[in-house]
Amino acid sequence: LPLIKELKQAIGSGELSNKEQPRVDLLPSAERLSSELPRPFPSAPELEIPGGTMKLKSDFYVKREADSITLKTIVQQGVTISIKGPRQVGKSSLLNRIIKAARDEGKRVLFLDFDLFDKACLVNNQVFLRRFCSLISQELGMEDQVDEYWQTNISNTQCCTHYISHYILKELGSPLVLAMDGVDKVFDASFRNDFFKMLRYWHNKRATSEIWNHLDFVLVTSTEPYQLIDNINLSPFNVGQVIELEDFTLEQVARLNCGHGSPFNGNDEVKKLMELLNGHPYLTRKALYLVASQQITTTELFNNASSPKGAFNDHLHRILSLIHNKQELKQALLEVVHNNTCKEQLSFWQLR
Repeated sequence: LPLIKELKQAIGSGELSNKEQPRVDLLPSAERLSSELPRPFPSAPELEIPGGTMKLKSDFYVKREADSITLKTIVQQGVTISIKGPRQVGKSSLLNRIIKAARDEGKRVLFLDFDLFDKACLVNNQVFLRRFCSLISQELGMEDQVDEYWQTNISNTQCCTHYISHYILKELGSPLVLAMDGVDKVFDASFRNDFFKMLRYWHNKRATSEIWNHLDFVLVTSTEPYQLIDNINLSPFNVGQVIELEDFTLEQVARLNCGHGSPFNGNDEVKKLMELLNGHPYLTRKALYLVASQQITTTELFNNASSPKGAFNDHLHRILSLIHNKQELKQALLEVVHNNTCKEQLSFWQLR
């Protein structure tokens, strides 16, 4: 009320009273504020929320052996690289660095995310491959000539192969890297065998046709390759450079902990984190981020790790949803949990 009276007086007369009013602290004192706020970890950098493809200059990216191998491979001519691993282990982040290395080498790079292909495109081989060729043309800024190259007297894979070799590669006149992420999107399509056999054919043609040495392709998949094609001898996933992304080592987790300002204090806590997550890239980064940003303590993280409201609930709920209606996989998972074994080989690979 005193403040309102002062304001009315100022509006009416343009002057404020010089009468002193009791001082009201709208902000807490510096001493009280500092005691209430959690103290930051020493040398803690600007944190990054984990999840998704990591920036090229990220301070939290962990280089693994796969980085060295793939970056040395992509600068060569006419190469096939397959990157395999489950969700959230860093496949797309590695692909991002492969793309940069290829561009630095002067190669044209076309990135194709197979999530761009909707269900309508996955109805049959012709619809999918025509869309595949059109998308390549569009992304390269070339005229779409799919109608001219699609013939009725040869198969759809032959039409696609002819389009890539006689139009795209010939007109482009420079090395092209076709980086394909999420190729297991076509896993449920009836034509998946034909598509992957076609890619294997492109790989093999480099030995007899120079034009195919102008095309490199990188395949990224979360699905075991044996599930993508019936005849593994016709698969593009077991030729060229095959990379299986591994979890972080204890040393890498320790370095990542230091990079977060050492929120896990001492070797014992880092080892305990390693025992809990086995170096899983995303879950490890999430644990470090949550503790470093002081959203949770290490004690709370360890005590509630398997709780429905714990730090890893989304990861665990996803696994439960995937095996919800698969009784054989449920039994296999229980065997793994209780005995650390899995006698049924097919179930093992599916769980993995």
